[in-house]
This record gives sequence, C-alpha cells and structure tokens, in this order.
Amino acid sequence: MIRNPWTALILCCTAVYGSSVPINANIIDQSCPYSSQCNSAINEQHIDTLMTYVDSEKNPCNDFYAYACGKWREKHGTQSTATAISESQINGQYEDLFTYLLSNLSSPEHLYPMYGKVLTHYQNCTALDKPNLRRYIELLGEDMLSSLNCTHWMNVLAVLGRYGYHGHFVQLEVRWYNASQHMIFLLPHNHHESLSLTTEIYNALSQDGSYWPPLHQIQEQFRNLEKNLVRLAKSPTADDTFRNYRLDQIRTEVTGLKWDEVLRKQLGRSIPADHIFQVDDLDAINRIVKYLNNRDTLLLNRYSLARFLSHLMGLPHNPLATWDAKQRSRGRDCIRHMRRSLYLPMNYVYERSFYTQRRNSDELVIHSVFEQLQDQLELRVQYNEFNLSQELVMSLREKVHKMRINVGNLPTNVSEQFYWDSDRRWTVGHNFYENHLNSLLYYYTLVADLEGSTNMEDRKIWYSFNMHTPEFPDNIDATPYFYCLGNIILVPYSYLKRPFFHAGFWPALLYGDLGNTLGHEMMHAFDTDLVDYDGQGNLRNFSEQLGQVELYNRAVGCLNSSAVMLNERTSDVSGSRLALQTYGGNWLTHSDNGRLYFLQFAHFFCGDEGDKYHDSGKQRLNYSLSQVSQFAEVFECHSGTGMTSSNQCPFW
Repeated sequence: MIRNPWTALILCCTAVYGSSVPINANIIDQSCPYSSQCNSAINEQHIDTLMTYVDSEKNPCNDFYAYACGKWREKHGTQSTATAISESQINGQYEDLFTYLLSNLSSPEHLYPMYGKVLTHYQNCTALDKPNLRRYIELLGEDMLSSLNCTHWMNVLAVLGRYGYHGHFVQLEVRWYNASQHMIFLLPHNHHESLSLTTEIYNALSQDGSYWPPLHQIQEQFRNLEKNLVRLAKSPTADDTFRNYRLDQIRTEVTGLKWDEVLRKQLGRSIPADHIFQVDDLDAINRIVKYLNNRDTLLLNRYSLARFLSHLMGLPHNPLATWDAKQRSRGRDCIRHMRRSLYLPMNYVYERSFYTQRRNSDELVIHSVFEQLQDQLELRVQYNEFNLSQELVMSLREKVHKMRINVGNLPTNVSEQFYWDSDRRWTVGHNFYENHLNSLLYYYTLVADLEGSTNMEDRKIWYSFNMHTPEFPDNIDATPYFYCLGNIILVPYSYLKRPFFHAGFWPALLYGDLGNTLGHEMMHAFDTDLVDYDGQGNLRNFSEQLGQVELYNRAVGCLNSSAVMLNERTSDVSGSRLALQTYGGNWLTHSDNGRLYFLQFAHFFCGDEGDKYHDSGKQRLNYSLSQVSQFAEVFECHSGTGMTSSNQCPFW
C-alpha cells in the first residue's frame, strides 16, 4: 500500500494529456532488486520531491522538460542544477567536519593519515591575507632567481614542469597513456594560448631588484615573442598524431638542448637512451629550440615565470584569484581549491568520514546494474546491426567486456598503509603559497614516478581510479564519466546520493537515473571520438573502419543535427535505449512505474543551461526521449506531438 499521497497523484495530473481513461496509481513496484528490503520512507520522500518540480499544466507529450522540470527554477533559482546542489552539499560537509576537528583535537580522526595535513592546509588557506604572488616565485629557489640572465631557458621550464606547468616553448610532460601506463610527451609551443600580463603579475615579478622595462614595453616584447613562436610552432599541414621516438633519436634530431640534464631536473631521475617518448612534430620543436637559443635569455625566463604565475592563478578555485578583503569566511573557497589541488587526501577524508558506512550496499547495487548493462551491450554489439567486419565486432565486444567501474573517488581495495605511504610523500608548509606548490609537486612527482615504475602492484592501484590533475574543471567530477584511457567508468561521491541515487530506491527510481546514467557513460565508449580507444585504452583506427560502413554513417548522420556536441547526443539516445532494453520488463508496462521512471530520468537535466560541450538540459531530455518509443507508449502520446519523432535514428 502506498502511504504517500503524492505517489497516488503521479498520473492523475497527466491523464488529461496521455489518456482519457482513469489510471490506477497504486501499482508502483516496491521491490528491491539487489537487497532484501527497501526503505519506503526514502522512496516516498523522493517522489514528493520529484512532484514539486512538475508543472501539471504542461503537456508532457509536447514538451516533457517543461512538464517534469517546470517548477525547478521556482524552487532553486535560475543558476542551479541537481549536480551543483550535490557539490555544494559535499563542500558543506567538509566545512562542518573541519570546524569540528579543529575544535576537538582529541577526536579519533586525528590519528589517521592525511587528516592532520589537510587541516593545516585548510587553516593556512582560510588565514590568507592580501595576495602576495611574489611568494610563489621566491619559493622556486633563490639560486634560480639570481641567475635568470644566464640560466638556459629549458632549465627554467624543467623547474616549472615539476609543478605541472608546461604550456610554452617546448612542452615536456608526463600523461596517462593507456589502461596501465604513463608516458613522457614532448610537444612544441602551444600556439592556442597566450599570456595576459596583468599588473599584479608584473608587480610580483619586478620585485627582484633588477631593472624591468615599463609594463607596456615588456607586454609588447612578450607579444612579439609569442608571434614568432606561433609562426614556428604551426606546421604547414595539420597533423595531431604523435609518433614514437627513442631518447637517443631526439638527441640526434634536436641538438640544441641538454636533454639528460633537463629530464633529470624535471623528472628527478636519469632516462635511458632507448626510452620511448610520444612526440608531436619534432621538426617544429627543432625550429623553436634554434630560435630561442639565439634570443635574450633574461627575457625568455621572465616570460616563463609570468606564464607560470598566470597558470597558478588560473587553476580551478585558487582563492587568490577571487580574493576579497571584505570576505569574512573563505572556508568554502578553500575547500573547493583543496578538492582540486589535494585530490587523494581530500577524498580519503571524505571516504572515511562520510562514505565508508554506505560503500558495501552502494557497490552491490551499482556493480549489479553495471554488469547487466555490460552484458546487454555486449549482446547488442554481437547482434551487429551495422554489418561490421567480424574483426571489428570482436574488438568492440572486447572493449565492452573489459570495461571497469569504480564507485567513489579512490582506488579500489587498498589498505590503510597505502594512505600512510601517500601521506609521507606530501609535505605541508607554513602558509598557503608553500602548501599550494607542495600539493602540485606531490601530484606531478607521483605521476613522474608512475611513468618509470615497474612495480605492477603499485601500478594496478593507481590505474584503478582517476586521480585528476589539479587543472581538471569541476564538471569532470560532478557526475559519472567514462575515461577512455582506462576504459573505466568513474562514479564520484557527488552522484552517490539523492536525488540521483540511493541503494534502496524502488526499480523505477533506481533505473530511471542510475540505469540511464551508466548506460550513457557506457555508450561514450562507442561515440564518434572515444570509440577509437580499445579495451586496454590504446588508440586504434576503429572510427576509420566504422566510417566505411554505410549503415553506420547513416545512423550518425541522422543524429547529427542541431547538436552542440554530437557525442553527447549519441550517448543520450543510445544510453537511454540500452537502459530500457536492459530493465524495461513487466514493471514498466504499468504506466505509473513508467512515468515515475521518466520523471526520475528528467531530474538530472532540470535547470541545466548547457555549455560548449553540451546542449541545454531541455534539448537533451526532449530529444533523447523522442527517440525512445517506450516514452510515447507510457504517456500515450499521439503521433505528431513534440515528443514523438517519425525519424527514429538507429545508432547502436
């Protein structure tokens, strides 16, 4: 028996649009697919919430977004989404925890790894006084600063590279390469980015006691330098492919740099002559090196330091970038900053303080749903509706079969010793500037060590999750996502809570979001870009093979209209179909279950205005459901209404 009156009203407010026949709303499936008992109060409370967003005066068959999300802004304002609300709640949890721990020094958390250093970092951040960018520069070392006029420009870059900056001249960086490997990448000057030399950066740099030209003059010198670098970095023909080079080959081709010294300075170890690099346009790198070796050394090194400061200020949530002397509390700003710069320590704290007690039940449900979707997708690939070659079918099936999932933001199945060992790698200083640079050094030293590690157990741990670079934007970690290099779906903490997920959700609520979300991310493995990565995360030519298949091209072309990002559209449509194909059993034939399923699905998109990578929530929701025949059946939509499409695109 349904105790909550809102549940009984779910269909009453839509019957006038979907059907003239009264609908019995008392047959909602209350089973627990993966556990022995569900909490009815949680489900009923969640249904209550969903119904507060419904505008029953709108016709769901004409515009489902207007119907399902019609009162969202009335409740949450114009700039809010469900993911933003979840992120804000997590930030609040951190703030409350830190406040408690700082006033309760005998609490048991102080005995665990990471907590003490995280708290020190937080205190130093919240105590920030007026920004002093010069402090960043001073911490690089007095020896380097006193010899800028004679230190080779590449040696300065190597020092900055230890902190993760490699955006200009010759870029030397370590990246995640595939599901079990990092590699050293070598690239020419990034001609898509340039320096904006602000008064603040100029003032910070010019405090070294040497003569600096006036701001406008050095700005002009930097602009001229960038114009020449852009000219040298651009190849006559566009080619984004990387080629493998041994170090001894690079030494032979580019003789103007002391490669061994530079690599040792940045990576902290010697690199053997036969070590393989991923290189983009070695000819352009050679041109740039020859040019820079004949330029004013002091000007080049000043430019590098200016770019470094600009980079630090542009990192997500650096509180110096938005510093306000009148601001009373910087707690939330510091937490956002620390979640980016201290990814592993901050997530360890969250796991232990907030998530551990729920992990087992959540993993049981999420892994079960994932495995069912995985099996269904593998069958779909095997069905081979596009008439692909058997070799390609086998490769795509293998990709699905080897796909992994990680619940939460931490590596899987590690001991407490792992975190103690990680804690020892990280140093906390006496102020924000030291701590910020140390956090960057901690991350990029670890990445450099991974690139040279032969310890397979360590590698297995570090490749079981995605320890984001400090440069990652917020939206990367706000919702589940598919990481092509690891062939893995990451389900972050911000998703592991209502309104998106609860281990005790009834089927319509559970599959309405989790099934669709995981289906969406799984289908990113087959989108027109990421399909090229195989089951081990290696780059292949699958898209070229698919592009030769007429049925496939027709399916892509059908979806490729008025979409900001085609790959989001393909994943929206195919993910929804995959979820319904996997879970659309008898429970969905009862219209109250079906409508609740689609309302839960809609909630993810409410308030979303879109960005350069995504259409708006309204466009995404309405288009994807217009491509799902079950939606029209559940809401009894007549042909020709806005949510029915005569052109059903057969993409996967």
